[in-house]
Amino acid sequence: MKKKSVIIIYLLISTLFLFLDQVLKYFARSNSEFSFYIWKNWLGWEYFENTGVAFSIPFPSWLVVLITPIILLLVFVWIGKMKNKNCWVYFAIALIFSGAISNFIDRVLFGFTIDYLRLFTGVINMADVLIVVGAGLVLLSSHQKKKPNKIQ
Repeated sequence: MKKKSVIIIYLLISTLFLFLDQVLKYFARSNSEFSFYIWKNWLGWEYFENTGVAFSIPFPSWLVVLITPIILLLVFVWIGKMKNKNCWVYFAIALIFSGAISNFIDRVLFGFTIDYLRLFTGVINMADVLIVVGAGLVLLSSHQKKKPNKIQ
């Protein structure tokens, strides 16, 4: 498959994830009293307004809104300078950006990020998962010696 077609498919997939995350956040915000647990209070659905950053570390929301576009630009430039990018790097970029944009939308609209998935002691959202998976793919791709999936 051509590089352009692959990138378009990755963008469509990541846009779908961004849309799904926003729909779930809307549901969570509209039903903030609703909670459901699969296993005790450790795994399930729970509305949480995260005013902090990763792991709810306190950080001014206005500063997060200000620096998020700068960080995204730096990530884009860094990945753009990577040598021998394989197809997973493009997918990783799309995942990172869709997750970051989804959380950025929350920050701009509400001043906090809407989290809804209870995992043990924390509450996260799909955007967080997208960012972590994307970052993991970038790290794996950058440490891979063989590049069998390189797009021509």
